[in-house]
Amino acid sequence: MKEISLQIFNKELVSEIEPTFSISFEDIQKAYERIFSEYPLEEINIVFVEPEYIQDLNKRYREIDAPTDVLSFNIEDGRKGEIYISPEYVYKSFQEDAFEEEILRLIIHGTLHILGQDHTESMNDSPNEKMFLQQEELLVRFKKICC
Repeated sequence: MKEISLQIFNKELVSEIEPTFSISFEDIQKAYERIFSEYPLEEINIVFVEPEYIQDLNKRYREIDAPTDVLSFNIEDGRKGEIYISPEYVYKSFQEDAFEEEILRLIIHGTLHILGQDHTESMNDSPNEKMFLQQEELLVRFKKICC
């Protein structure tokens, strides 16, 4: 099994938004490394950020002046990248019902973008797009390992 360097930053933002977040970041890291060991990833950073920060990134790099849930940046040919997630944005969209699952889904979603995958519509509009099908398959595997 190939080793991936995974760093998770600003974890406290998740528990500030949802104090009952029950998945340990160590379990997330272990599951991530197991699931994505078959991919060419080498180094991934997951960075939890405030809505204003992700809005600034969205405006700067996508020319969309609005916050979003996740942005990913491919730094080195699908091997290195950064995934930015706004837990506050996610919480406002999902509340307690699916917050934990959605955080995991966004980690996977961002990773698939780093690996070069893309989608043309939102998951709500087009759930059968190849990327979304793979994302949901990986989510099931991820949850079996970490949760």
